[in-house]
Amino acid sequence: MDVVYKKWNPDEGLEEVQAKIYTGVSGLPARPEEIKPRNIRRGEDSTHYVLSKEGEPLAYVTSWINDENPTEGGIGYPWSFPECPLEAKEKIFSELFTHLKKEKKLKDIRTGIVLSSKIAKDQIKFFEEKGFKEHERAYRFTKDLDVDKMATKKLEGKAAELKSRPATNDDVDILIEVALSDPQLNRAFPDEDGFRNYFENRVLKDGNAVLILDGDKVVAASAALKLKPDGVFLFGDEERVLMRFTAIRPGYDYAWKKLVVEIAKPVKNAGWKDIPIRVGFGFNVEGAVARGVAGLIPDLEEYELFMTYKVE
Repeated sequence: MDVVYKKWNPDEGLEEVQAKIYTGVSGLPARPEEIKPRNIRRGEDSTHYVLSKEGEPLAYVTSWINDENPTEGGIGYPWSFPECPLEAKEKIFSELFTHLKKEKKLKDIRTGIVLSSKIAKDQIKFFEEKGFKEHERAYRFTKDLDVDKMATKKLEGKAAELKSRPATNDDVDILIEVALSDPQLNRAFPDEDGFRNYFENRVLKDGNAVLILDGDKVVAASAALKLKPDGVFLFGDEERVLMRFTAIRPGYDYAWKKLVVEIAKPVKNAGWKDIPIRVGFGFNVEGAVARGVAGLIPDLEEYELFMTYKVE
């Protein structure tokens, strides 16, 4: 089979190719509008593709070097459709892997495997054969909240003194500013344009966004999103309402309590009161004990495995 090899170019629509391959092979969602800015930041040499002579997507692999820690890089799985020749898939992976190993500053090359991927076992085997070893796993602790109870919950202390209002299309700059102030959220997108696109074209279009204020100062924000299980953001087999992002200004941790209460109100008004609000947090940990305990606790979800290759 004749194939065409390409490197990332922001003007060719390759983010659409990438999303189509990833979603088709993994069974997990991917958004071209999120892929493009990420690839631009990584650079033209960091993502390689295999296409048919007719331009149909066959395979891709992407790589990166940590901007904050240049001793650490990463490489993804060479995602490919069944019709892609094996040697083409191996070629694009080997090119990037070899390039990373030659980087003088790199000590670790990492990869992450979402365990709900349809081919997670194949991915693990592939990287083990390349010399990667498991480093840690990512978990989420989740809890379902009753909408009626949260919407009528009485707050005390400093959280009770905060005010709230719905976010509107005029609040995009405010949402960006408070999101960038949150150390847990400010790396969600590569740059301010990524946040702007997210808030303008997704969050505010869908509605149910809330701002929390201390006087005139916005100190927290979020938005409710009703979601069916997708194997990435929501596991299980039932719909839940998620806080699609959570931005909290440093020094205002207590604003989270007010934020959850105020999110519950538009959820109830939207007629979703019988669908619980799922909240939670994630953490990474090593070892068999964590995996064993996670299997015993329904509210603890294991969702990603990280593997590392030590550069000699």
